[in-house]
Amino acid sequence: MKAISAINTAKLILAMSKNSDDDFVEYTSRLKLLKLLYYVQGYHLAMFNAPLFNDKMEAWLHGPVIPEVWKWAKNYGDEQMQNEALTKEQINALELHPQQIELIGNVLKIYNKYSAYGLRDKTHTELPWLSAYEKDKNNEITHQSLQSFFSPLVER
Repeated sequence: MKAISAINTAKLILAMSKNSDDDFVEYTSRLKLLKLLYYVQGYHLAMFNAPLFNDKMEAWLHGPVIPEVWKWAKNYGDEQMQNEALTKEQINALELHPQQIELIGNVLKIYNKYSAYGLRDKTHTELPWLSAYEKDKNNEITHQSLQSFFSPLVER
């Protein structure tokens, strides 16, 4: 499976959320986007035994964060960030396997219904964040911890 950058993954999530037919999906805030990346990466590792992106994920106070995406997203207000969503042509240029796109879509169907703080609270009950979090430390959430947690949730 092909890996892409976490920023491109974020832009892909924005595009797929924007094009969703689900009336219950709120616009994607920075906080929500960071949590969706956690779930996409976790399920990707569980399903394909490989990361979707290689950028480091850390356990911050408000849940899992990919520092590179946080730095990128802080330049935008939540509404302006929506304009960074990939176009169909840009999505095709990523050359992801159709199963990868399908997996991301399935993860969004499950988790996009939660609010940003609903996702934040959910991640605070899950082992990858719980085992890595220490106040003021920003410890890494490893691929191994994500894969161990999400593998039992995947129907093979």
